[in-house]
Amino acid sequence: MEGMSTSEITIVGGGIAGLSLGIGLRKQGVPVTLIESGKYPRHRVCGEFISGVENSTLESLGVADMLADAEQCGSTTWYDCGGPIYSTDLPTPALGISRYRLDQRMAERFVETGGCLQEGERFRELQSPPEGTVLATGRPRNAESQWIGLKAHLVGFPMEADLEMHLGEGGYLGISRIENGRVNACGLFKLRSGLDVSRETALTSYLAAAGLDSLLERIADAEFDPASHIAVSAFELGRQREKGTALRVGDRHSIIGPFTGNGMSLAFQSSEAALPFVRSFSLGETSWAEAVSGSEQVLGVLSRKRLAFSKAFHPFLTRATGQRLMKALAGRDLLPFGLLLRMLR
Repeated sequence: MEGMSTSEITIVGGGIAGLSLGIGLRKQGVPVTLIESGKYPRHRVCGEFISGVENSTLESLGVADMLADAEQCGSTTWYDCGGPIYSTDLPTPALGISRYRLDQRMAERFVETGGCLQEGERFRELQSPPEGTVLATGRPRNAESQWIGLKAHLVGFPMEADLEMHLGEGGYLGISRIENGRVNACGLFKLRSGLDVSRETALTSYLAAAGLDSLLERIADAEFDPASHIAVSAFELGRQREKGTALRVGDRHSIIGPFTGNGMSLAFQSSEAALPFVRSFSLGETSWAEAVSGSEQVLGVLSRKRLAFSKAFHPFLTRATGQRLMKALAGRDLLPFGLLLRMLR
C-alpha cells in the first residue's frame, strides 16, 4: 500500500491502545503521527497483568513478539483482611510485564515501522478534533470521581501465588509477578481525607486505612522502587461519557473495573476493532464519520456486556457485605470464579 494516496492518521496518546493501533496501521502502510505528552520509558498506573486477549489480536496489531518473554502467571489467591479466602489456577496463564518495558518496546517498534512519534508534546484537544484524529489519551478527567488508583513495584516481595488479590475496606490491591524478579502492586481505593498521601506513602497509607495490616507486614520485608510510585484520580469506571464526535480507543472509550487484567486486554481489543475502519478512511474508502460510527458500533458490542457485569460485580470487591458473601461462597466451594472470568471477556 506504500506509495498509494492515503490520508495521514494522527493518534493522540501513546499508551497500549494508541501504540498498538499505530503499529497495526503502519504494518498496513498507513502514515501515522502519534503525539504523546510524556516520554518513554515511564511508569503507569496499571495492573500489568494481561489476561483474556487472544494471540490473534496481538498478531494482527504486530505486538505479539514483544510479550514472548513476559512472566507466565497461572495461579491466584484471594484475601480479605483476615487472610486467604480462595485459591485456584487460571484457565489460561496470564502475562505479566511492566508498562515501563512494554510501552518502550511498542514505541520503538512504532518508530521502526516508519511511524512519526512526537514525545513530550501536548495536543490542543477540541470537542470535534480534525478528521483522521484518534483519541487514545486515557481517561477523560472527571472531577467528581471518588476513586484513586495507586501503583508501585516491589523487590523481594514473597509471593504466595502468581496473582494475589487483597480485598479491604473501601478498596483492593492486586499484586502480580513481572520481569526481573519484581512484582507490581496496583490498587483501587475510595478517596479518603486525612491520609498521608505523599508520593512514597500514599499506597501504604491507603492499605492501612483499608485494614490490610497483614499485607503491610509482608510488604515491610520488601523494598519499593521509588521511581515506580504513581497515582491517578479523577476518573470514572465504565463507558466514558463525552460530548462531541471523535474516534476513541482504550480507556478514552471505556474503563473496566480492575479484575484479573482485563483492562490491558480491552485496550488491545479496542485497537484491533478500530483498525480496519481507520485504515479504510486513510485509503479513501469511507468517510471519517463512517469510520467513527463503525468503530463505535464494534467497540460497543465488544465492551457493553462486560462493562455492565463489571459494574454489577465491582461492589463485591469494595464493600464489606460483598466481601463477606464472596468469603462464604469460597468457604463452601461455591464461588463461580470461572464464570466471573468468562463474563468479563
